[in-house]
Amino acid sequence: MLEKNFCSSPWFHIRMTYDGSFQSCRWASNPKRTVSFKNSTILNYYNSDEMRNLRQQLLAGDKPNHCSSCYYEESFGKLNGRLRQLNKSAIDVNNFVLTMRSSPHYKNFEYSWNNNGLADLAPIDLQIELGNTCNSACIMCSPEASSKLEQDYHKLNRINSKLFFKPNNYSNWTKDQKLIDRFVNEIVNIPNIKYIHFLGGETLYEEAFYTICEKLIASGLSKNIIIGTTTNGTIYNERIEKFTQNFKQFHLGISIESVTGLNDYIRWPGQIEDIIENIHKYLELRKTNSQLIISLRVTPNIFSIYELDKLFVFMLENQVNAESCNILNDPSVLRMELMPEDIRFEIKEKFKTLIDYYDLSKKLEINVRNPNTVQQAISNVILDYYQFIQNFPIPQTLEQDRYDLVKYIQAFETLRNNSILNYLPRYEKFLRSYGY
Repeated sequence: MLEKNFCSSPWFHIRMTYDGSFQSCRWASNPKRTVSFKNSTILNYYNSDEMRNLRQQLLAGDKPNHCSSCYYEESFGKLNGRLRQLNKSAIDVNNFVLTMRSSPHYKNFEYSWNNNGLADLAPIDLQIELGNTCNSACIMCSPEASSKLEQDYHKLNRINSKLFFKPNNYSNWTKDQKLIDRFVNEIVNIPNIKYIHFLGGETLYEEAFYTICEKLIASGLSKNIIIGTTTNGTIYNERIEKFTQNFKQFHLGISIESVTGLNDYIRWPGQIEDIIENIHKYLELRKTNSQLIISLRVTPNIFSIYELDKLFVFMLENQVNAESCNILNDPSVLRMELMPEDIRFEIKEKFKTLIDYYDLSKKLEINVRNPNTVQQAISNVILDYYQFIQNFPIPQTLEQDRYDLVKYIQAFETLRNNSILNYLPRYEKFLRSYGY
């Protein structure tokens, strides 16, 4: 059914990965990366065979394989990528037919239907990954997104080749200054670019991020562009202050899983004290710069979900947006769905207490970038995870996945000489029962 599967994203958004390869969407998992910025252009990929085929599938009501993560999250009622993009097209899934016909993009959908998936728009929303240079090696991350984890994976693969693949030699497209210059030139000449979200690696550790932003400011177009980026919170660079003054808006997402030492274990080797200090520095900057929009971004796993309520309290007390872009399902051994029932019950009660104390009873559709809706944005994410905790299905491979979970964290702990039990003693009985 069209309303169950359709997504408007391919009409205004594309993604470029760490090595310059293009992908259809920031949430998609395209198994093959056939077109690269090294041998093509942004606009050429936007109307490539891959993108035209995707538009045709969606218009036909089909369910593309690489959209599976959105469909999975939507099964739990979570605000996912598909719903976010439909909102941008003013399409309401609960009143799909009428709102699709009244959408400002409807004529563009019609054009694609009549022209074999060709689009007559240009992309206005880009996700650009600058490379995998990173100072963290998070246990749920991928080596292609972290140079530090890439180094670890060579060792982890020797410890357990079943759970850890041997990483490739990843090559950042931003190592080529000519490609950086060409990227800026293309952006300047694409009409109506509204939003560019930069990722790493660790973006604030990547010199190309500062170079591109400074070039966009020098071009004179920065006042019409919103820049977003995601950082692990370990870095505060004063050059950001200039960017927040020169772009239409600057969206800073800080990835964090806990306000306790558990974050150090998950997002190793970051130190939560330093991260909290940097968050407060950015919050101080926000007081004098209304263009700076800050959010704390969470991707809960089987461990961090136990302390997520503390992080939500921190958000509420400091009035900083909550964002959760996806429910973690890879690595599969870190999924929240593997938790035992007694811990699941405890977490559910923690969330219930939080919801009752702050009177967070209703989800409302809002603009999460609006500083006047911070409380509701946090509430929406809390209610999403409360619903997920109550309703998630038990995986068919539950027992084997739990044994693999223990082997997975033991491999990391062999390299780091630490133990999850020092950060989360409540899980000892559970983990011991699976061989920890």
